[in-house]
Amino acid sequence: MMQQQGLGVIEEEELRIYMAKIVQTLTRASAEYQEDVAQSLVRDLDAVLEKLNTTFQEELKQEIEARSFFLD
Repeated sequence: MMQQQGLGVIEEEELRIYMAKIVQTLTRASAEYQEDVAQSLVRDLDAVLEKLNTTFQEELKQEIEARSFFLD
């Protein structure tokens, strides 16, 4: 299966390599605006962003080290 990403096309196998598994529960919105609920949702989203950023960097580092091991 092919998926479109930006201007390029990526095989589904390749796409799985770059996807991180994030387990995070997001706060559900209430029927009416409540500041504490909104702040909680922002904290949850910040946590997801932090996990994505750190996971991606770690996976990228591991990939570079693996390539370097096999090429050297």
